[in-house]
Amino acid sequence: MSGGAVAYHLRENKAIERNLFIEVLARVARVANVSDYTYIGFGGPFLEDFKALHSTLRISKMISIESDKNVCTRQAFNKPAAFIQLENVASGEFLRTHEFVGGNIVWLDYTAPKDLYVQLSEFQTLVGKLGRFDVAKITLNANPSALGGQSKGVALHEERRQELAKRLGDHCKFELSDEDVLPKNYPSTLLKAVHSCLGNLAARISREYFQPLSAFVYKDGGHQMLTVTGIVLNANDDQDKIDFLEKSRIDHWPFRNLHWDAPTEISVPALSAKERLALDNALPLDAGVDAGECLSEQLGYCPSDQENIPSTKSLLANYAKFYRAYPMFSRVIL
Repeated sequence: MSGGAVAYHLRENKAIERNLFIEVLARVARVANVSDYTYIGFGGPFLEDFKALHSTLRISKMISIESDKNVCTRQAFNKPAAFIQLENVASGEFLRTHEFVGGNIVWLDYTAPKDLYVQLSEFQTLVGKLGRFDVAKITLNANPSALGGQSKGVALHEERRQELAKRLGDHCKFELSDEDVLPKNYPSTLLKAVHSCLGNLAARISREYFQPLSAFVYKDGGHQMLTVTGIVLNANDDQDKIDFLEKSRIDHWPFRNLHWDAPTEISVPALSAKERLALDNALPLDAGVDAGECLSEQLGYCPSDQENIPSTKSLLANYAKFYRAYPMFSRVIL
């Protein structure tokens, strides 16, 4: 459920996505007092997200959901603050029994691709239980290779499309094509599935709706992941959305996704502190400047395993977009 064996705190792309999540919440904080919210998520063995949200947003009501007893025991050892409540329970059971009172921020950070239908169903259940100005986020495995298939070429894509249709079940209210399961398109397909599953919810609950705020795709340890974050607003009051956008200024945020558009890709090179300093010295760049070309010249060599000039420039151009959210890792001797 939670990827308990994965060292998420050492992954640049995921760390950037986490920092951007905090930026989204900081925008929401202009409308609601998120410091008084309850944060609920899959803490993993190190509870990194919990530390970050407490440090930056002063959230002090937190619940970690973990189905693996050993990981939960490890969490108890690593728990950075006494107020974090550890629940050794499956996410589905927690969502079924928990009463969401007050303000809530909930992140369902899934990793198992075969459980896609259950994951979307749980997200649907979650959003249906949340109230106005509550925030919900979902992470899904966006690797089309996880759909399996024994064939090659066009036949492989057909097999994967059929498998995806089976996994989505009635959450798929749109036409699937073979191109939808290609690596470059699969995250957008899953984003459509998230939208579709919440459309099923809207048919039953008319008083609220889920307003997307961001959608990102990134590679984490070789696995392509999709994340979607949104907020619950009043469906019967158009002014509610207008007021939220105006007060949060989310529509001025460069990484916003307010209309279920294709997710923004996060893909940056692994850099040393010295390399970062050299690149940051040239940033931010003026509008219209070729960021990949400029930063490639600034560094003078390829900061990746493969000396592919186009892909290197693309990574550096991405760094220019996300450098403010890029994590700083350093060695500490205890």
